[in-house]
Amino acid sequence: MSKGKICLIYTGGTIGMVSKEGVLTPVRGKEFETSVLKKIPELEDIAEYKFIDLLNKDATNMHPNDWIKLSNEIHTQIKTRRYQGFVIVHGTDTMHFSASAIALALGENLNVPVVFTGAQTAFSVPHGDARVNLLRAFKVALSNIAEVVICFGDYVFRGCRALKKDERRFDAFWSPAYPPLAYIGEELIIHDKSLFRERREARAGINFVNGFSEGIIQVSLIPGLDPSFFSNLIEDENCNGFILHSFGAGNVPNEGDYSWMRFIKDATDNGKPVLITSQYPANAAYHSPYAPGREAYINGAIPTLNMTYACASAKFRWLLLQFEDMEKGEKVEQLKLMMNHDYVGELDKPQN
Repeated sequence: MSKGKICLIYTGGTIGMVSKEGVLTPVRGKEFETSVLKKIPELEDIAEYKFIDLLNKDATNMHPNDWIKLSNEIHTQIKTRRYQGFVIVHGTDTMHFSASAIALALGENLNVPVVFTGAQTAFSVPHGDARVNLLRAFKVALSNIAEVVICFGDYVFRGCRALKKDERRFDAFWSPAYPPLAYIGEELIIHDKSLFRERREARAGINFVNGFSEGIIQVSLIPGLDPSFFSNLIEDENCNGFILHSFGAGNVPNEGDYSWMRFIKDATDNGKPVLITSQYPANAAYHSPYAPGREAYINGAIPTLNMTYACASAKFRWLLLQFEDMEKGEKVEQLKLMMNHDYVGELDKPQN
């Protein structure tokens, strides 16, 4: 029986790092191939694989241009029709951002698994998670889960629903508003009802929409933060929009000198959309039942429903680039409409 074929794309991260004078730094792709992949011969027992040395970064330094480069590479390789799945080696700090962005770029017709994985420890740590995570990601890449996912520890999560929850534990990710797609035991136990899509022989070609806007400013709200500090940014031609990382349930201060309502209205009127995410994991930024949240939406702010803040951020950038040539008012209205549209299983329908 022939083995499946996997495309393994390296972008960096702890899984491929080495300690130099006490500082962990990413190794070059060729070095990762020899120092990690060649020391896990079991990978070739699972599948044939092609190794692509794409990036060499600490995940902290990943940015939207890297998402574009990674999306383009995956799309190019998909068009060859040679692979049953993809494994993306990535650092953990921004893996949930990248997985969300790649899921949106590849769209709803994706017909193969695209599996993000990494590790909390370098491969040199004998009791660490690098080896097992990579082996498990290979198994998932041959499965029927035709989505962008994060495979980490014992679980497989939808990439656009996952968040990093811990810096040290091996169960580093979770999905606060959606159940895991699969559990990894002796066998891969897939929860079919949780899947957005399964692999099918016949499917329309990928609806590939790649590109993410720059010029997004995020403000994490704290008590007593004066919005006037940020007002001059509304007129800055390099600014394309704002994300207010709000208090729970999407609430934004609406009293006195610390009210953000005028800021939201002025920004919206100037064609700079204002997205409201929450400092809580997910499910918190539906249309708020509280006056501070309601008033923010009345003044033009856009809720993110039960998306994770990582996915909402990537989706905001993705949509903004598509609407950048629209008139100010039309652009904001389109953003409001399409941020609440489910593209790849990133959100539930609004609660009544």
